[in-house]
Amino acid sequence: MRALVVMGVSAIALAFAPSALAVGPEVLDSVLQSPATVSTLVGTELQATRTLDAPTGGVELSEPNCVDFAEVGLDQVFNGNQGTLVAFRGQLAQKSGSDARYSVRQAVGVFNSPTAAVDPVVALLFMSDCYGHPIKITDDQGVTDTWTFTEGSSGGGAAGWSMTNSANDRSCYVQMRARHEVMFQVKVCSPRNGERAANRIADAMEAGL
Repeated sequence: MRALVVMGVSAIALAFAPSALAVGPEVLDSVLQSPATVSTLVGTELQATRTLDAPTGGVELSEPNCVDFAEVGLDQVFNGNQGTLVAFRGQLAQKSGSDARYSVRQAVGVFNSPTAAVDPVVALLFMSDCYGHPIKITDDQGVTDTWTFTEGSSGGGAAGWSMTNSANDRSCYVQMRARHEVMFQVKVCSPRNGERAANRIADAMEAGL
């Protein structure tokens, strides 16, 4: 799916890609926010439970074309244009190892050009049929739940959306932004103020550039 979409979006991506001095892998540490910082922004203490040195796979959907929305840090998103990803880092922080009511997952990729960084964001513009209806998701830990995606604001190399699981009253909010040669994502799952926290963490990640 990614290969088909990317061929059609590169020209559009040029209009979104901001012009700037080249950014390299050294920004990974400054963009990725620490558990202490995300705890402050979410409003409850979180601890790092997982560090990612490479994009992840293993997420399955009842509608495979919508996989880009299911999680942050996915291989098909960061490696959709083979050979353009230069460096990657991610982190999962949550209330505890067994308590994911509050969780924050971040992913940061440095690409070989601003256009390569913004391509995955622009690709989401072609996936509006993923919104507004239940989709079964099996995560990389083998847990299956039903979620509904809702479109958020997008533009200027950024996109946002939410995902809701009505069966267990969970909501998660995602921000995805491309700036210079960097594309980063954050997903906040929280019983309250999750959208605000996702925006604040994304702002902090952007400030790290």
